[in-house]
Amino acid sequence: MRPRTLIEANCMDIEIGWSRDSGVLVAKPVGRVYSAHYIEWQAALMSGIEPDDRAMVLDCEEVTYLSSAGLRVVLETSQRFEGPGRAFALSRPTKGVRKVLAASGFDKILPVFDSADKAIQAVGEQAAAS
Repeated sequence: MRPRTLIEANCMDIEIGWSRDSGVLVAKPVGRVYSAHYIEWQAALMSGIEPDDRAMVLDCEEVTYLSSAGLRVVLETSQRFEGPGRAFALSRPTKGVRKVLAASGFDKILPVFDSADKAIQAVGEQAAAS
């Protein structure tokens, strides 16, 4: 797995740090995600996911803006982790991202945690339970 993913598109940089914690893939993006660049956002997220990954946490602590198209990419990413023995969650959304999640109702669809550690624990337990 690559330790970082950097995609440059027009005047936007998307950087994602990747790690694993207790068997859970953790993606930590940094920056802003605009609608015009959702394809680059999707490519950046998909670049770190390996075929045998079963659990993922998207740590949004350093995402300062997430467009509706960017949110759709998050939903599509989460769908890769649906089914028995699979799990996905968001952690530490910034105030702006939290507003987008609430306005869209995605905070009712996707598990959202205020702590990355709690998200990793919950996702790991869910994936292991099946």
